[in-house]
Amino acid sequence: MKRKLMLLAFACGPAFAAAERLPDFGHSAEILLEGKGAIYALDLPMEVYGRIARRDLGDLRVLNGASEVVPHALLRPPSSEKKAAAALPLPYFPLYGPAGRAVDGLAMRVERKADGTLSALIAPGARGAAGRRLMGYVIDASAAEVALRELRFEWEAGAQGSSVNLRVAASDDLKSWRPIASGPLVVLRQGELLLERRAIELPPTRAKYFRATWRSADEELKLAGVTALPVDAAAETPRAWLRVAGIAGAKPGEFVFELPASLMVDRLRFELPNENTVAAVALAVQERPGATERAIRTTVLYRMDHRGEKLLNPDLEIAPTASPRWLLRADMRAGGLGSGLPALHAGWLPHKLVFVARGDPPFRLVFGNADAAPAVLPVHSLVPGYAADKPLPALAARLGAVQRRELPHPAPAEVVRTYFEQMDAKKMWLWGSLVLAVLVIVGMAWKLTRQLPGPGESGKQRPPYARP
Repeated sequence: MKRKLMLLAFACGPAFAAAERLPDFGHSAEILLEGKGAIYALDLPMEVYGRIARRDLGDLRVLNGASEVVPHALLRPPSSEKKAAAALPLPYFPLYGPAGRAVDGLAMRVERKADGTLSALIAPGARGAAGRRLMGYVIDASAAEVALRELRFEWEAGAQGSSVNLRVAASDDLKSWRPIASGPLVVLRQGELLLERRAIELPPTRAKYFRATWRSADEELKLAGVTALPVDAAAETPRAWLRVAGIAGAKPGEFVFELPASLMVDRLRFELPNENTVAAVALAVQERPGATERAIRTTVLYRMDHRGEKLLNPDLEIAPTASPRWLLRADMRAGGLGSGLPALHAGWLPHKLVFVARGDPPFRLVFGNADAAPAVLPVHSLVPGYAADKPLPALAARLGAVQRRELPHPAPAEVVRTYFEQMDAKKMWLWGSLVLAVLVIVGMAWKLTRQLPGPGESGKQRPPYARP
């Protein structure tokens, strides 16, 4: 008997699985498409973060005009972006010396111009003196503010073309030179075919001067111009910002800031209430009042007006953190922040919503259901050939006004009817098996009860139940 009951319970266990919730969402906004295409993208605005139900944004859905869910993905942009630097023209000076003499033996000096740049003066002798030859060029890079990664040379190659093996060295004083790169410069023509290489790639190098010389005395290059490519600049990706007024905490010098729990904040800016304030502070987060705190960092906040100059501490960079409750505690030994309440400016990188425009418009974004299971897909499943270092091939879209939707409260009979309509055949079979198992167990229990002796009867006086 025990074995039968255990097998029956094991077989019917899956029937206890919870039924799927109705796809009702508390908020909706129309998606306005710009242009005609298949893939669109938009940045999620603050209105979505402030009203979404799941911290992982799992209750987002994109619906088409037929209220069908279409594929979508979420991208979080990088913290910084590389921006290609513009080419920088550089002044250059011919380097003449006696034939047969090494270039390292030439004496040089520098002279500062009116614009602040430096020019190189090569000695000894004049460039037209007998027995002298062009040995190379000194390139003045003192005006460059960042390291250089490439030098590009322009010269008249002639009808047949020309080539030279170049060596590049760097120096800050025109005395001590260190080799950094070498390679051929080539311009070759044959009919309509052209083979051209006019640049020497450098390891990222910051130096006041570069020296370009050729390996053989038979080689020579009459330059017409030199340009340099600086290393790509890393520009911080613009953040979205939310200002939140502080609330006095339970202790002196403690302030509370409440943020949407889905905001992944990585920049903080504090607005202090009083001028000429300097205070050591500690920052922490917690899920709710009384919950365990997690320390974020300690720092010094200041706001001063010194001789007419406003001095404010820079934005605080923190690891991306999402929490509904932020705590700021000031050291009260020096008076804390004084009277008044501070404000917090929270900066974050908005997610980019990418979706496929399957079906007919209008498309809508719906959200606001804490029980909705995540439906987000990997972006590479939506965008063939996607790579993080390449532009996203998507057309722009924008979100209309967010509207609140009243969730329906159907009658119990309607809930049951809808529940069974949405239940698949397998689940119906499981529930039927469960009901049947319950009936079998009840029948077995009733049969055992009938076989038990009544009050004042021995076990032999009452015959077992027999079917009539």
